Amino acid sequence: MEQEIGLPKEELPDLRRIDPAILVWLEKAGLIVSCAAIAVLGLMIIVSVTARYFVGSIIPDELIFAGELMVTLVALPWAFVTADRGHIAVELFTNWVTGRGRIYLDVFATLIGLAMVVPLTWATAIDLITAIDYGSYFDGDLYLPEWPGRLMFFIGFVLMLVRMILLLIGDILSLYDYHEPEVKE
Repeated sequence: MEQEIGLPKEELPDLRRIDPAILVWLEKAGLIVSCAAIAVLGLMIIVSVTARYFVGSIIPDELIFAGELMVTLVALPWAFVTADRGHIAVELFTNWVTGRGRIYLDVFATLIGLAMVVPLTWATAIDLITAIDYGSYFDGDLYLPEWPGRLMFFIGFVLMLVRMILLLIGDILSLYDYHEPEVKE
């Protein structure tokens, strides 16, 4: 009586997915914008280094641009990664758990994630509102406003929060719909 142990992600893909089309579109858009931010950041660094070497000048507020682009390229793909359950996880023993036990572990992990993401989303919302209300800006040559970077961070957290809630709902629903696979003898 030999049973093959597969990864539960591969066994239960259709039972555990709630994918509203608009959310999937926003997740992919966030990923594309993040990739574009990486390209722009790389181009900006090349231009800046080349300009410093040949001309002796720099792009005004290049460090501020780089920081804001990094916020964008980090925060926007979070929901895309969350949808794939691609966050860093300790899977030394959990990959051996199959069936209903794995679903319970996924529910627990999502609840822990929500316990962290909800306050962070709230904090980024307050930070965004504060930056807009006070008209906060970066000191530099261009006096760039702070709100665009804060907005990207907030959007990243909101999309990840929505995706985590949908994962939790899907996991809880799959507990009721799950039937143990038959063991072949």
